[in-house]
Amino acid sequence: MKQGLVSVTFRQLSIKEIIKLAKENGLKYIEWGSEPHVPMGNVKLARRVKRLMHGAGLECPSYGSYYGVTYSKGQHTPLMFKRVCKTAVALGAKTVRIWAGWPGCGTIDADGERRAVIHTREIAQIAKKYGLTLAFECHWGTITEDYHRSIEFLKKIDCDNVKIYYQPNPHKSVEYNLEAARALLPWVTNVHVCNHHFINGEFHKDSLEAGHLEWCKYLSVLENGDDRVYYLEFMPDGTPASLPTECQCLKLFEKEIQK
Repeated sequence: MKQGLVSVTFRQLSIKEIIKLAKENGLKYIEWGSEPHVPMGNVKLARRVKRLMHGAGLECPSYGSYYGVTYSKGQHTPLMFKRVCKTAVALGAKTVRIWAGWPGCGTIDADGERRAVIHTREIAQIAKKYGLTLAFECHWGTITEDYHRSIEFLKKIDCDNVKIYYQPNPHKSVEYNLEAARALLPWVTNVHVCNHHFINGEFHKDSLEAGHLEWCKYLSVLENGDDRVYYLEFMPDGTPASLPTECQCLKLFEKEIQK
């Protein structure tokens, strides 16, 4: 199992600090976010980050962009996406994570989804020229909130280089999230590993240890030898001090599902 870290987990840390932290904890992969660490279009910085990564024996398989495909005020454009692709290539990434909406911005109706399909097809062709795969953030408050709608959305786009990430929906039950893992599996590129829940309307960041049983169930579906990276995303207390324990939990889960 390839294990890595999402850089936005530690927004307050510098690029060098995150690289050092990943290496110390045996994580070989980092997904750099376009906010705040490697902004979309900053190719010079991306090349520098790649050199630092290689010097530490690490890789960047994917670029976590905040590029959205839904039309709204100040919407991203396909022309801008070339800058995203150039940044990803400079990092050495093969996948670019994109968004199908934004949490808290309201429901995307059928017409908005239709425009998102068209937009995604346009940037998928651009991405293909750079040898890149696109993968949607699997996130509540977006088109990809529900796995049924996600699958319909991906089928409408119908591009072989458009995929999706997997992460459990904190609003849903373990049973639902397990169904989602099975249903989305043919499209899943990478996985965001975290243990979050909404309880009585409040958002809670729990430890992976507390999510032991459910994450072993998810991994038993997802971990089938494919070339996915399992990225640790966010800490229960928001600090780097929790990373060693979270890494150990993920490694323990891997051993358990291999028994």
